[in-house]
Formats: sequence, C-alpha cells, structure tokens
Amino acid sequence: YEEVERIEGAFNGLALGRQIRATITRDGRSQDFEFVLFVPKSDTPVPVIVEINNREFITLKDAVTTENPFWPVKLILQRGYATAAFHTSHVDPDQKDGYADGIRALLDDADSDPATRWRSLSAWGWAASRVLDFAIEQDGIDGDRSVVVGHSRGGKTALWAAAEDQRFKIAYSNNSGCGGAALSRRAYGETVARITSSFPHWFCDRFSAYGGNEDNLPIDQHQLIGLIAPRSVYVTSADEDLWADPLGEYLSLVAASPVFKLLGLDSITNPNPPPLDQPRHVGATGYHVRSGGHNLTETDWRWFLDFADSRFER
Repeated sequence: YEEVERIEGAFNGLALGRQIRATITRDGRSQDFEFVLFVPKSDTPVPVIVEINNREFITLKDAVTTENPFWPVKLILQRGYATAAFHTSHVDPDQKDGYADGIRALLDDADSDPATRWRSLSAWGWAASRVLDFAIEQDGIDGDRSVVVGHSRGGKTALWAAAEDQRFKIAYSNNSGCGGAALSRRAYGETVARITSSFPHWFCDRFSAYGGNEDNLPIDQHQLIGLIAPRSVYVTSADEDLWADPLGEYLSLVAASPVFKLLGLDSITNPNPPPLDQPRHVGATGYHVRSGGHNLTETDWRWFLDFADSRFER
C-alpha cells in the first residue's frame, strides 16, 4: 500500500483523508488499484464502511470538494464512521472481454475448472477485503466493526464479499436484484437468462444453465443471506425499480430468517413488506423500500446508518 495523496483536516477539520494505491504482485507481474479513505477525528476508534463503487472512482479531491449522494462522505463522517471506496473496474474491468486486464488474470489458477472459475463479482468482493486489510490497521478505526456497502451490481458483490469475509459485520445490499438479494426462482424483472447473457463476466459459467430453468436451481439467494448470519444484513429496494424485483429482495430476507433463528438472533419474518419509505429493522436484519428509481441516495444512507447504529449499539 502506498499513499498517493493526503488531506489533513478535510471537511473543516472533521477528518483525515487519504488516497491509497494497492499493488498486488505475483510471479513477477503486478496490478494496482486506488481507493480513498476518510477517518473522522474521534476520542475512540470508529467503525469503517467500505463502499464498492460500480459507477466511478471518486478521487480524494472530488470527495472533499463535491457532494455525491452515492457516497456521501461528509454525512458518514458526521455520523461517526470512517469510510473507504474504490471503483470496481479498476480491479476487474466491467466488460465481457475485460478478463486479461483484471485481477483474475493475475491471480487465477490455470488448472481451475472454467465452469466454476471466479468472475468479476468475486473479484470486486476480493478487492473490498483488501481495502479492509488496510483500513483496520489504521489509527482511529475499530476493525471489529466493519461494513461493506454496494448498489446494484455492487450490492450483489457486497453480499458475496460478506459471505466470504467474516470481518464484515454488516452487509448493505441496495437495489441488487437478480444474483443479489432477489430470489432467482421468482424469475421476475431481470432473470437469470437475461443477466447471464448481458453480463456473462459477472457469474461463473454454470449459473447460465439455469436461465429459463430457475425452478431447478439447487440454491437461491436467501441462502447467500443466510451465509452471512450471525452477522447483520440490510437490504433495500425502490418502488420504481421493478427490474430488481423489490418483493423478491424482501422475501429473500424473510426466507433467510430460520438461519438467524437457529443462531439465536431476531430477524425479519413478516411476509408483508413495510410501507413505502418506512424502514423495518428487526434484530440482525433490516429493509426499506424507497420512493423512486434504481439508485443509492442520501435517504438510503441515512436509514442504513440508523440500522448500523443499532447493530453497533451506538
């Protein structure tokens, strides 16, 4: 890890901001990606939120000078959290033919099964863990209280990252739809056939065999949520984002409830979603459906931070 840039006293003295370059080396080859980290001034260590940004790389300077509701840094800092973000395509290009230029080409086992070999969602989740590696070693950050956040394809990745890395105590999946929080077997909105044909680089090849054949899937997305238990999961939808199947996203949380119960935790069990713009927080799980379209907004963030406060007893 190498510091590229630093801003002391960002946001009128609220926090330290740093832009970091992570370099991964293997067999004489290397690849790097950058991320931005803010740590608020605090008398005690604070939790850290890692955002998987699938839209753009927000540089340190841009984060300080331009408000961006997709990653509202100042709000997060004011609420008492450190936060970091990286751009997915800097780790593994978000395109069908981007394999050679991504981290998978550097780290792949040449003898692995092509049908089940990791794809971009896994690569982006892997990068979230590498950002966390750095963050939890920094002064002022409580490594036992970490969060991973993502929207859309980033929301799919956030769930997978938390399932893979138990250091993430909360996974926040926003508008993640098919392959994320939504139940695949509902085949509502974006289906397995559509998503694997449009974005074949996101999932292992074997998943595409269930396009139009969802009923024969041996698993579904509620089991991915169950893998995160006994840690916490927050899922959100938007009422105009039918492509992501809001009801399927909610029912996935409900279907995962037996796992939380087995582990002695309360979770959402009500089969009826909450009213629009009224978050539902029950034990280790939370959900809201926001008015509007496919997006991650400051409203979403505020409701999620309320949930994080409750889980971290802040």
